[in-house]
Amino acid sequence: MKNIANRLIVLAAASATLTACGGEATLEEKKALLEEKRTELIAIRAEIDELETAIAKAGNKEVSDNLKRITTLTIKEGTFAHYVDVPGDVTSNQNIMVAPEISGKLIKTFVNEGDYVTKGQKIAAIDVELIKKQINELETRLSLAETLYEKQERLWKQNIGSEVQYLQAKNNVKSLKANLESLQTQMSKGYVVAPISGTIDEIFPNLGEMAAAGQPLARIVNLNYVEISADVSERYSSAVKRGDKVTVTFPMLNLSEDLKVQRVGKYINPANRTFKIQMQMNNREAQLKPNTMAMVRIQDYVKEQALVVPTNLVQNSSDGSKFLYIVESKEGKQVTQKVTITTGKSYNGNTMITSGISNGVVVVDKGYSEVINGEQVKVVADPTREQLSMNVQ
Repeated sequence: MKNIANRLIVLAAASATLTACGGEATLEEKKALLEEKRTELIAIRAEIDELETAIAKAGNKEVSDNLKRITTLTIKEGTFAHYVDVPGDVTSNQNIMVAPEISGKLIKTFVNEGDYVTKGQKIAAIDVELIKKQINELETRLSLAETLYEKQERLWKQNIGSEVQYLQAKNNVKSLKANLESLQTQMSKGYVVAPISGTIDEIFPNLGEMAAAGQPLARIVNLNYVEISADVSERYSSAVKRGDKVTVTFPMLNLSEDLKVQRVGKYINPANRTFKIQMQMNNREAQLKPNTMAMVRIQDYVKEQALVVPTNLVQNSSDGSKFLYIVESKEGKQVTQKVTITTGKSYNGNTMITSGISNGVVVVDKGYSEVINGEQVKVVADPTREQLSMNVQ
């Protein structure tokens, strides 16, 4: 600035000198001097323009530095799905308590806990010595009865003896045979056999202890396939159908599987107003055990071409309405605008917008709670947040 002022003083002095000289200077000298001063004046004006531009830029930078910094999201249409999460349990209809059909002392086990058995395989033996003795006694009585019957039959054919004696002998043989058959059946039940194929999970009595008829002797579990059951609120009874796909997560195992609903209960439990659903799952690796905790995620709503924003960006007005701040460009400036919206369902931190914004709108993200309507802001990039071009699920 000082340099320009000095050059202007020099230029003014030269002009005064030129005027004072009047007719003393020749015309050519005057023209040369004029051209020299004109060149200097152009240079001075160029320097003035540069200084004015620099000053203006510095002023704009100062204004820009004072603006609030925000990040934005560009909202685009996509698919919005809403889910219901309900707790579930792992069950198995191949979890069998095996019980002897007769009472007696446990005298032998043919398997150990943890062994795999096939259907019909012997598991244990019950003492049937008493039954054997009864069979031996009955066989002796039957042999005598058959001999008497044969003699009585021959006499009857010769018209000797009464019909009553003949019928009594015949009936006695028949009765003894029936008793013998019954005892033999009981003795065959001295072996406890596996009703299904599976793993011996537990054997309850010890050798030498009494095993009572109908009381559990062993547990057999087959976990190649398990069922996941869950109780669902009756409000979703029309949203869940057989064949629907659900996502089942096992939190303790860090395992998740997409399964089809195999059965939907037709009964509402009056105690908790729920109905039951069941899914079947392959469990060949035996990761799942009965009563393992599960979480079942059911899709109860889906909408194509939905507009969705992060739930935390939706703000409430004092009159109960909801609004967002969007960003618009006005005369080269980024300015906020408050937009009243109507919201729909929310899930997993996202809310569907049913009215108030359109596809492609730019929404204030970070800094949304600090801006006001009509405020000029500075939009900065946020590498941690992608634009919300979404399939929100």
